[in-house]
Amino acid sequence: MANLLKSFQLWNARRRMHAMRADFYFDLSISLEDQVPIFNAIKKYESRARRRDPAMAPLYFEMLRNVREGSLAGAMQGIGTPVERIILDAIQTGNDKVLADGLRHLSSVVEDTDAMLATVRKAITYPLILVVLFSAMITAFSLFAVPVLEQLMHPDKWPLMGRGLYFVSKVIRNFGIFILLGAIGLVMLFIWALPNWTSPMRRRLDKFLPFSMYRDYNGALLVVALAAMMRANISIRAALERAIKFASPWMRWHLRQILRRLATVDSVAFGTAFQTGILSTAIEDRIEDASERSNPVESFVKIGNSAIARTSKSMEKSAGLLNAILLALCGMALLFMMAGFFTTAFELQNGIRAQSTRGR
Repeated sequence: MANLLKSFQLWNARRRMHAMRADFYFDLSISLEDQVPIFNAIKKYESRARRRDPAMAPLYFEMLRNVREGSLAGAMQGIGTPVERIILDAIQTGNDKVLADGLRHLSSVVEDTDAMLATVRKAITYPLILVVLFSAMITAFSLFAVPVLEQLMHPDKWPLMGRGLYFVSKVIRNFGIFILLGAIGLVMLFIWALPNWTSPMRRRLDKFLPFSMYRDYNGALLVVALAAMMRANISIRAALERAIKFASPWMRWHLRQILRRLATVDSVAFGTAFQTGILSTAIEDRIEDASERSNPVESFVKIGNSAIARTSKSMEKSAGLLNAILLALCGMALLFMMAGFFTTAFELQNGIRAQSTRGR
């Protein structure tokens, strides 16, 4: 029980550190600029946490062990994203000035990427909530409203839209729990597939929503990470090999293809090697153009510096499109449900009037 509680506290501490990691990188860069070693700075944070926030102290102690072993990237395991750890792994091999500049740059990258994620979450949260509410409404409608109409009039006498509503109601009443479990399973499978599924079919699906949003986001982060390593005078091939160490199976699959393309005889410029489907078409074109410049490394770094801002705008548009699609689907389903209910109610009313007239 004690171990379980300790694991939960460490998980919660990592979650809190993840939210404030941009400030953490920035503070470390200032310490290095003031000639304070990273180990001493984190030791100070750990000592301060023991007095002010004991729940964070074990995390800082764990980070100190990794830093003592010379791995700042290892210290951020479970806290920073894989791309952040790729950058940390590259810049920690340089001197204090390189490391300080890299940490300051990483702090701004984290702020930009978190802002991009917040924009996307905000854009798709409303339609997802709407889908959940609509699903609850149509379930309640099927369980309570439709059975009442069924008692008043046999479904064979319902109008076409009403019979369609009755069919949906019967499916929900008989198989609703299986539909719910299937939907949850599909969501879990989709979440698992994003970083793990690799195949030619996945490459084709990455061109379309919602897979394209994942591709654009991670592709932009990869370009930022490679640009940061190239700024630290690491070759493109060495940067890609470093990236493989922290990459997800999906990204690792693409990175190995890029490395194979770079190794081919006909790959004179590195630009075309990146056309594996991991990047958006716009970034692929920019990298191909950069490879043909007089200073391709400098041009690549410029692309990396602007990748987040440009991808953020692109993802905002994609999220808006996804928002519109979900809203349209919910609207059509709601229209179908209302049309089925009111046409059936109108038919029922006409039947009651006809019976009343015959009774006279």
